[in-house]
Amino acid sequence: MKALETIQISCRWNEEIRCFELSGSTHPSSWVSPLLAWHEETFYGTMIDIEDDIVRLSPWQALTLFALRPHSRFSVIEWADEFTARLEEWARHIWNGLGERRFLPDASLWKNTGGAWSEAGRTRWRGADDDPDPFVATWRSLAIADWLSRDPELRGIWGDIVRAYPLIASPSGQWIGTEDDWLEQIGWLGDRPPFTVGLRLVEPPEDGDAWTLEAVFIAIDDSVIASARDIPRAWRPYESSIQRAIRRICAIVPWLDAGEGLRTELSNEEAWRFLSEDSLKLTEAGVRLLLPDWWHDIRQAQLSIKAKLSPSVNAESLFGLERLADFDWRVATNGIELTEEEFAALAEQKRRLIRLRGQWLILDPALVRRAQALMEKAKKEGVPIHDIVAQTLLSEAEEREEATDESIPIHIDVHDQFRAFIRQLQQLDGLPKANVPPSFRGTLRPYQQRGVDWLVFLRRFGFGACLADDMGLGKTVQLLAYLAHVKEIERPDTPALLICPTSVIGNWQKECARFTPDLRVYVHHGPNRAKNDAFVQTAGEADLVITSYNLAHLDHDDLKQMHWHVICLDEAQNIKNAQTKQARAIRRLSGKHKIALSGTPVENRLGELWSIFHFLNPGYLGSAAEFERRFAGPIEKEGDARKKAALQTLIRPFLLRRTKTDEAVALNLPDKLEQKEYCPLTAEQAALYEQLVNDTLERAKEASPFARRGLILQMLNGVKQICDHPALYLKERRPRQLVERSHKLEKLIELIEQIRANDESCLIFTQYVRMGEMIQQLLSDLFDEPVLFLHGGVPKQTRDRMVDEFQAKKAPIFLLSLKAGGTGLNLTAANHVIHFDRWWNPAVENQATDRAYRIGQTKFVHVHKLITVGTIEEKIDEMLEQKQALADLITEGEAWITELSDDELRGLLALSAAAKGGA
Repeated sequence: MKALETIQISCRWNEEIRCFELSGSTHPSSWVSPLLAWHEETFYGTMIDIEDDIVRLSPWQALTLFALRPHSRFSVIEWADEFTARLEEWARHIWNGLGERRFLPDASLWKNTGGAWSEAGRTRWRGADDDPDPFVATWRSLAIADWLSRDPELRGIWGDIVRAYPLIASPSGQWIGTEDDWLEQIGWLGDRPPFTVGLRLVEPPEDGDAWTLEAVFIAIDDSVIASARDIPRAWRPYESSIQRAIRRICAIVPWLDAGEGLRTELSNEEAWRFLSEDSLKLTEAGVRLLLPDWWHDIRQAQLSIKAKLSPSVNAESLFGLERLADFDWRVATNGIELTEEEFAALAEQKRRLIRLRGQWLILDPALVRRAQALMEKAKKEGVPIHDIVAQTLLSEAEEREEATDESIPIHIDVHDQFRAFIRQLQQLDGLPKANVPPSFRGTLRPYQQRGVDWLVFLRRFGFGACLADDMGLGKTVQLLAYLAHVKEIERPDTPALLICPTSVIGNWQKECARFTPDLRVYVHHGPNRAKNDAFVQTAGEADLVITSYNLAHLDHDDLKQMHWHVICLDEAQNIKNAQTKQARAIRRLSGKHKIALSGTPVENRLGELWSIFHFLNPGYLGSAAEFERRFAGPIEKEGDARKKAALQTLIRPFLLRRTKTDEAVALNLPDKLEQKEYCPLTAEQAALYEQLVNDTLERAKEASPFARRGLILQMLNGVKQICDHPALYLKERRPRQLVERSHKLEKLIELIEQIRANDESCLIFTQYVRMGEMIQQLLSDLFDEPVLFLHGGVPKQTRDRMVDEFQAKKAPIFLLSLKAGGTGLNLTAANHVIHFDRWWNPAVENQATDRAYRIGQTKFVHVHKLITVGTIEEKIDEMLEQKQALADLITEGEAWITELSDDELRGLLALSAAAKGGA
């Protein structure tokens, strides 16, 4: 029967994308079906790549096409060029070789390319016979790799082989051993030997120094292990395999080659080299090793130094000391303790492997020298007492610092007397009572007396103290009682230094005059303050010098001339950033005892706690980097409860925190009611809010991570301002229709009307000075009475006058900016506290509330928090309801919001239907 048509096809090899490209005189649609209708690899011509009238076939598809193409009765396929015609001959040559297993993985390429035994992630393959053309080798290798990639079962089998029997390179990058070695291992040459060749290292006898090394033969199933002298008869026909294995071992570790075989005796130093270095190389090369059972244990053993505290060291002997040097020193490794003399004697031998008391030990010369240097330094300089306290605390809490490869830990072993001292640090009720002299004009509550006892106890041992009681519990009173006690008992010849925010200097002056009138106080502040020699003379005549944080830096040269008998920081969170010039200047001041007062020692991050402790007890919590690695990172990023408990154990003796809700405090304060007042947005506010959010989120999409964070923080400030009043956000100098444009302002007026109707006083907090100015003017006009406004720009004398007028009820409405008035002030004349806007940090808001809700308050305190409904204010407030992080020493500021995704941000910031409806 005559063929219906004749098809001319040409083929070329595309090296760039490594495929065959078929083309014909007509469009592929006219010849693909006749050509590939039988071809299973292209799913009968339906799964092919056609582009620009060209049909592309992978190497494996092309191989099966040209090697297996049948003749058709309906068409004649003619090859249009010599290259295409020869592809049939070459394809059958490759195909027949595959069928007869005359091909093998190309291990020779490993040797030729210095370790790159695969190309583009694919194993190279070669034929066992000569090829008719160099292109055949390329086609065969790519086709087999293509085949493996298409067949999951074959691909898995080959992957298992490569993983089980990897090609191993020497340090120079060359294949170790012969190609036959590797092919024999993977079974390509036929049956593998029923055993593998390994090495066994035998330790010397008790009275000898020579180690024995011998070749062993290990059955595949591990059922038989035989030495070269006792090889089973059935294994002897595999002598060539044994010799290949020995040669390969010697190629991996050349110094084991004895010329006619392996070395059989090793010295102590050679045994160490074999165990510590060469055993790893041999194991990586797949060589089985039988090493002494103890080797795994001792190579993991760490060297540590133990210092046993001398019995002569007791609590009384610690007074005034910063370091201790009276220890019995020992070195421990692998469960064996050595006296200092025994360790020195072993170190003199300069041997790495030593048998002692029936056990083997490793003594690395570098670690030995480091240990000896550590002991010498500790004996010469002593060990800081705070290091001993920290380690004792953590050992009782079963939390030890893990040593790194480069460090040698010093474990302090203390006696029962010292442990009793540690228990005193941990148990407040067991401290000796500090007698407060009559010069202190006041009566301490029981918990306040315990606070003074605690401060005095820590002073005796030179430990800094952080008094972190809740606002209103009398930290000021406790410090003044402490100063009165120290003056009476110790008669110090230098003054105390108090550093505090400028806004509370006047408050400290009044409290000193009230409780300790005999205390000579010098306020180092203002343009006429003493300088240079005049400062030394003036300060030297005082019992207490009070100055501000700003001057602690600016006047550092004056302040550093004195060795203060105590340095106290009020509102110590002012040094929460340890890297500021202010914090560094304060840390450089010299003082016998250091105290920090702070109701919020941690506001945002644990690094703030470290900064305060670095002032109080330098080095106690390690360096900043160590603290981040050891505590802050695991706690803040991973929520590591064990690390959190360990940190609390460390700081608890030196951080005293009581809250108003503690039963032991027993304050009997009046009740406090917190009430949220929800206010809708006006239409103007809602429009501004949505426009700002949408514009910012659109810009944030294209911004860098750093710029994105800045945009989001700027937006957060903007939406807060919009929620307060549109005029605040728009920066209007003379806003009109002030009340009508903000329902929050309407609510404030409503509250003030009720408060004044009952002849009560109130505090109003806002974080924006401009907002405070608008409220001040509005309320003054509406109620026709003076409205005070305290912010950061108010001079100190004016501040003090404002406080006096409010406490005397001459001005019943007191506006305060949150930063200027949120700490240090006693404003108990108020029984209403209004938060006009939210700070989004419970600790900061509670500090502000505690200006009124504190000791001396006799009235019911009503706290009002104004919240714009359906906005970010309401959503953040819901989150704050669940926020316990501050109490647990972990808090977050607004920075966490900047890390949210675009969708999460939109969800947090989007106005609710209620907000839009209210507007």
